[in-house]
Amino acid sequence: MVLHSRESRSSPIFNPGFMQVKPGFFFKSDRITLSCPKYLKTTSMKKLLLAILFVIILPVFLSAQIDTTVVVYSWKLDGFYANRTRVDVDTTLANFQCYNLAYKKFTGIATLGNYGLPVQSIVYSERPQYQEFVLINSFFPFMKHYENTAYINTRKPFTRISYFKGGSSQDKEEILDAFHTQNLTKKLNIGLHYTTVGSLGQYQFQKVKNNSFNFFSSYSGTVYNNYLSVNYNKIIADENGGVQNDSLVTDTTYAFTRDIPTLFSGTDNASRHNPDVFNEIRNINFLTVQEIAFRGNRQSSDSVSKPGKLRIFYPKLVYIISLDRTSRLFTDRDPTVGFNNGLYPDLNVSDSVTLDSLLYWKLFNSARIQFQGRRNNHYFVDYSYEMMNYSMDVSNGQATADTLEQIWFITDKIQLPGLEYKSRLFNSYVSSGFTRVFANLLELNLYGRYYLSGHRQRDFLLTGDAKLILGKPEHPMSFKVKIENELRTPDFLYSHYASNNFIWTKNFNKTSLNHLSTNLTVSSKKFDFQADYYLLRNVIYLDNNAVPKQYQTALSLLVLSASKRFDFWKITSVSKLVYQKSENENVLDLPEIALYNSTYLTHLINFRATGGKLLTMLGFDLFYNSKYFADAYMPALTSFYRQNSKQLGNYPYFDVFLNIQLKRLRFFLKLEHVNSGWINKNYFSVLHYPRNERDLKFGLSWAFYD
Repeated sequence: MVLHSRESRSSPIFNPGFMQVKPGFFFKSDRITLSCPKYLKTTSMKKLLLAILFVIILPVFLSAQIDTTVVVYSWKLDGFYANRTRVDVDTTLANFQCYNLAYKKFTGIATLGNYGLPVQSIVYSERPQYQEFVLINSFFPFMKHYENTAYINTRKPFTRISYFKGGSSQDKEEILDAFHTQNLTKKLNIGLHYTTVGSLGQYQFQKVKNNSFNFFSSYSGTVYNNYLSVNYNKIIADENGGVQNDSLVTDTTYAFTRDIPTLFSGTDNASRHNPDVFNEIRNINFLTVQEIAFRGNRQSSDSVSKPGKLRIFYPKLVYIISLDRTSRLFTDRDPTVGFNNGLYPDLNVSDSVTLDSLLYWKLFNSARIQFQGRRNNHYFVDYSYEMMNYSMDVSNGQATADTLEQIWFITDKIQLPGLEYKSRLFNSYVSSGFTRVFANLLELNLYGRYYLSGHRQRDFLLTGDAKLILGKPEHPMSFKVKIENELRTPDFLYSHYASNNFIWTKNFNKTSLNHLSTNLTVSSKKFDFQADYYLLRNVIYLDNNAVPKQYQTALSLLVLSASKRFDFWKITSVSKLVYQKSENENVLDLPEIALYNSTYLTHLINFRATGGKLLTMLGFDLFYNSKYFADAYMPALTSFYRQNSKQLGNYPYFDVFLNIQLKRLRFFLKLEHVNSGWINKNYFSVLHYPRNERDLKFGLSWAFYD
């Protein structure tokens, strides 16, 4: 069953909200003790008991008596916090086996291996265009954030408990996800979303611990509306640097993958897990949008006269405030290992230990006047002010006097034996937006932004799209055209960065983006086609040394994608094919072909004796991309960078699955990478980082909404 959402003009794409961390967290530069934080040792039974306790206790504290039929509406705010975009609540059996959030978002991925480690899409049009470079971007698919929060309005409490597990005791992967929402009144809704991930990995020192939490609330009144999203994320992730040589995977047979030597090591036994290299990330972010509407519904003093009509557009005052705060600590107990193997270019402060910390926060305020009409129709103009703070600190783990040569960074003198750099920036800009639906056939959206002062002074963004909807309401056909033009000052960390392994000061020109996109959707044929053309000027990328570099000429990029669903008898096949071509593969290389296919047989089993019904799906998933020079990965920056030493790809990944649904309980059993070792062992999507071998996984999800 799909529990449909409120607004119906936009595509139903659901991305669960992503969450974040404790505001008082800061890495101290004098930290000397190098002990890896111990992971919580929780068994599967404890997590199941926690889930049951969550279901029993939560309604006691959040009681609401709503005696109407069960309907759950869900929507998200767009990137400008002006439109509501409908989404679907995940209660269907189709694609239930695809629990990995990265696979839910992307057609294909480049990954370090197990769940929760850094990942990026191999399709350029799926990569965020406005994402700042803050060294944790590759973890975003597994984090909760206000930009991805879905708001709910439900007539009865809705709870969903999900549990996923795979692997053996040596490489197990466990995920517990608990979601609850309910209306306290007809207008006020609150919700909680908690996820804990523990993933050991099939190769040594791949352990990931990820805890994330989201609290959201919405109030929809006649005069006052409010949206609130508070998110917390804490991630502790090992870094093994990849295998020492790819031939150890492709040409050598090991009894256990954990025996394959990796670049970085540490201590890993039954009583102690202490990696030499790891990242610790904490993030807290919140957003609140408050709206006060001045609706006109004036009536004539003559009681005989008809009541006055509502104004077509009524004014609304909107105030938006958000905070995004991230702290990251990178620890390397022996940086000479990476330096001697050519991974790190320098050891700037210490050759005995690396303790790099980065604290970043961004505070955003916006005051808006908006003229609101029916549906999403509106006009608005606003003024926004944002502050950003960057604090970089490197400690050498010693309290000795400075014996090294002084280093100058930008205009500030860096004091050794440690290194510290701080900067605070601001931006102020005005923006305006327009959305209008004409006769339920044509939807027009326009948005413009101009930076008046600050770090991004004279930057601008212009974007607009037009969507034409034809055909019958139950089987519409839509055609959409979108145009974007942006002039952007490079992100601060691209220009200024200080750490034990990297120090750079760059004077980059502004980058520009021109993007033309067209989309054709024919629902009756279950067909979708999209074409994207990008023209990038002065694009910035991380070169073969993982250092920012600017390509000073224009770079064009074409992305074509088509998806189609076939239904024959009880067989369903969903395919998506992507073709993309970059003009300069040394700057931006992408696989020309990326393919995803899911084919399954659906059968409903009826039990005549009990009247019960069991819905089953048996099928397979296929992921494939052509060969290309896939990116390498830099642990010290938690970022992907260019390499031209080895092509990766041209390897299919098959998963076989069985999905079962009994009333509101869903269950799947999946054998991932079933073809592991059948053809060859070139299953790398990132240089020196092999994908997981064959693995058996299962998951279940139970929804309660009555």
